[in-house]
Amino acid sequence: MADFTAAQAAVVRIERAEEGRWDLTLISDSGVRMGHGVHLSDAASDDPADEQAAALDFVREYGFRFEADAVTADGPDAFWAPLLPLDAA
Repeated sequence: MADFTAAQAAVVRIERAEEGRWDLTLISDSGVRMGHGVHLSDAASDDPADEQAAALDFVREYGFRFEADAVTADGPDAFWAPLLPLDAA
């Protein structure tokens, strides 16, 4: 787990790196990459909804969550969502 506080983490970025691979990145409120993960999927589940679910699992490992309706497209194969602390559910 990265060494940062809940106040520092601002968003998760979900971006297709190549077919079947999505990069997941926690980005702080100052724009610094605070954590990174990769989600590999097969062709049947390689879609934005599956990747959002994988991103939610990823951010939970760091103590965060995000609301599905807050996910914003940032190009054809990139998304971002503001993070919330898990304990604010």
